[in-house]
Amino acid sequence: MSSNVIADFMSAAPLAEEGGAISADRFDYQKNWALARLLSLHQGDGNYVLLCELHEDIAVLDCSEQPKMAAFYQIKTNAGGAWTLKKLTNRKQGKAGSSLPSILGRLCAKAAELTDQKVTFQFVTNEGSGFSFKGLDTAKAACSSGQRLFEALSSSEWATLKGCLADELGHDFSVALQDQLTVSVAQIHLTKHNETTVGLVANFLEEHAPNAHIQPKTFYRTLFDELRRRTVAPRPIGRISDVCKAKGIDREAFDAMLASARSVAPAAAAWTHIQAELHSDGVSLLARRKLKDAYPGYFSRMQSPLDAAFRRDRRLLVAASERAMSEDQTLLAFAEAAVEIAHKDPSYGASGMSAEQELIVVMMAFYETHPH
Repeated sequence: MSSNVIADFMSAAPLAEEGGAISADRFDYQKNWALARLLSLHQGDGNYVLLCELHEDIAVLDCSEQPKMAAFYQIKTNAGGAWTLKKLTNRKQGKAGSSLPSILGRLCAKAAELTDQKVTFQFVTNEGSGFSFKGLDTAKAACSSGQRLFEALSSSEWATLKGCLADELGHDFSVALQDQLTVSVAQIHLTKHNETTVGLVANFLEEHAPNAHIQPKTFYRTLFDELRRRTVAPRPIGRISDVCKAKGIDREAFDAMLASARSVAPAAAAWTHIQAELHSDGVSLLARRKLKDAYPGYFSRMQSPLDAAFRRDRRLLVAASERAMSEDQTLLAFAEAAVEIAHKDPSYGASGMSAEQELIVVMMAFYETHPH
């Protein structure tokens, strides 16, 4: 097989930052942006692979075998005004006294190893922030393709940027970066990013899975959790296809999650009955709220074929429920008794389920076996 520059870089080049080193203040926003990008990619034509924390916050390839195109996205939130050229090119001092990479320097450093390849580099910030550039076209910057930074800057600003990057990277990439480097303002506000992304999921399901009865919040949680798993997963040593499988989501994987959501969706009726029975049994509002908040996490784990620990603990809980059943029990008391029995099994507990998720597993299994 002939060598592929993009594949070799993605699978073997040293990583500037380990996948787990993500600051907590931007983690959720970054994942929500990636989720929105994933929905957009899936509604397009052709294949794609969206990769998490692999040489950049998010990267997108056109395929997982012999990629011909790559887009790298650096997502940074900012609650304190617009981004200026000075902020984007400033280099802080490290502990050892050496200068750390600037924001744009780190983003564009990959140009050295991807010369003459079809690659783009995009800096993304949140709605409510933006950029303070003289030539910025706000409409273009609000699109997923972004606006070319070369167009957004005045000639003097571009000359300044060109000099800063040349000093930092040791090479003048300005000719290529005129087409490759873009900036974008995500249409997701910093204070409402969860609600906005759930809304995008709802719109997607309405168009692509009508009458499937998939709850947008639970499918959103499924996608979010998958993105989080890909983010913290280490890059495997091997072929680019192995890297993409561990660190990315492609069209096939997304379709599999959607199909799984379709198959699990009928369980929503059982969950509705459970909530009604808990209410009629006089279970407190606080307890019901905790169970309701835990349900999306349960739903997400039910859909993951790779969550072997969850499936093993679930089997033990279901088995325990057969011994816990007695007459004149409330549903919650029955579930609590089953959980208590399961806890006595030394092989139980590897999945780390919350107390509420354990109760949900028992109650859902009972209702699916004995539908009312």
